[in-house]
Amino acid sequence: MKISVKKVQNGVFSIALDDCIQTLHTHDLKRLLMEAVRALTPGALPTLSPSEEAHELGQRLMTLSAPDLQRLIILAGDEEMLVFLKGTEGDSELHNKLFTNMGERKHKILVEDLTYRFPEGVEDDTLGAANVHLIELISHLHTDEEAAPEENLED
Repeated sequence: MKISVKKVQNGVFSIALDDCIQTLHTHDLKRLLMEAVRALTPGALPTLSPSEEAHELGQRLMTLSAPDLQRLIILAGDEEMLVFLKGTEGDSELHNKLFTNMGERKHKILVEDLTYRFPEGVEDDTLGAANVHLIELISHLHTDEEAAPEENLED
């Protein structure tokens, strides 16, 4: 079997398995690699549940500066923030930091949605996908800072 991977554009890759070609975004390619490693070498990678990942991500968010956190909240979008907030419901300190770094309108919308959406909680796949996207956004924030350290993030 012939296998090849090529970068098509920033964040998009083309994977060819013989004659079958698939296009994947960075987060999907990372997930594919992680699943392949888990299948080939069971126990080689620590496995965290999506809620444990969300907790670790929350600890990481607590260390972000206010401008970086505000930028992340804007880039993440309401749906992913809502899923992440639901997945970290018990962490009031994290929620307080997130809510104080977002606009009043967004805060109100998310608080109302937290009350009425996901009454049974969020599914692991949904929370896991939100975690992955937030982690990627944090990585991009750090990459952007290194590329342009003089940029003011408080826009």
